[in-house]
Amino acid sequence: MLQPFEPFRLMFIEKLIAMKARYLVSQTYTRATGHAEARGKTMILLTDYDHPGSARIHLNAVKHDRYASIVDLENPEHKKKLTEMLSLGSKYLLFWSVVKSKKQLEHRINAQYRDNMRRYIEQYTNWRVGRDLGIRPSVEVTFGELFIILKYSGQTIRLKFEEIERV
Repeated sequence: MLQPFEPFRLMFIEKLIAMKARYLVSQTYTRATGHAEARGKTMILLTDYDHPGSARIHLNAVKHDRYASIVDLENPEHKKKLTEMLSLGSKYLLFWSVVKSKKQLEHRINAQYRDNMRRYIEQYTNWRVGRDLGIRPSVEVTFGELFIILKYSGQTIRLKFEEIERV
């Protein structure tokens, strides 16, 4: 299972505050189950926002999740709890919904999941992509979920990455 996001570090808190991205939406994260540090820990994905309205929209999209909440980095209690979650011995492992390099991730997906994308296109579209044409995905993160955008002959498909993994 592909794990595209960066581990969340203590130093990011002050950087996010400085960038005015003070709102974090938390949710359960399952893509890091193979991560070495993950054994026995609850994995949480954090997504940053600079506006409370945007954070509330995301929270509403994941409200069924038991770990869904809005963390305000300017609220001392929230900041303290987040710091505790990042401490050694914590039962949590936190990830940030950012990728180090979008271009590298797209290259990695194209290299590792090319056959899956081809099978998806053959099964679920009427596209007739020749074997010699490369499929070049682009990636997008929405509400902590990785999406793949495939384009061919003026048509576009946007789907969850997990759909490509399953094919």
